Amino acid sequence: MVEEKKDKRTFEKEIEPLIGDTPIVTIKGKEYKMRRLGMADTFKLARIIAIGAAGIGKEISSLEMTPEAAIGLLIVGFPYADQQILSLFADVLGVKNEEIRNPEIFPMGAEVDIIKALVEHIDVKAFFTKLAGLLEMPILKEFLKKTSTSSKNGMAGLMKK
Repeated sequence: MVEEKKDKRTFEKEIEPLIGDTPIVTIKGKEYKMRRLGMADTFKLARIIAIGAAGIGKEISSLEMTPEAAIGLLIVGFPYADQQILSLFADVLGVKNEEIRNPEIFPMGAEVDIIKALVEHIDVKAFFTKLAGLLEMPILKEFLKKTSTSSKNGMAGLMKK
């Protein structure tokens, strides 16, 4: 019975991106529907997360990668990856880069609403479900123990001084 419940939850997590809907963010009374996320977004988020981890002196391999941890690293990456984060937000919301930087359209605090929606995004959830399975592979666990995907020295060129 426990195995059956586990299989049902796994199935629901895998099927949700196919039938689910993307979040809507409301900023100053205007609704912005987030677009679906794809492979290119994975790399954008990975860069931002790595910059955030380096900014706090952590190695990504030492962190448990969950949507919440990734969003936490995105937040701590603000001072180091502001341009990349703003560009990602603009792209995901379908607005121009100038608009996302306009405080009349996106005032301070709007980033919090956008981040909350990203945490709930069906594609982010699906990605981390699959990533968790990948990280359980013994060969990958061993590799991550031996290597570091980020360090202050390795990320120095990506971080602002």
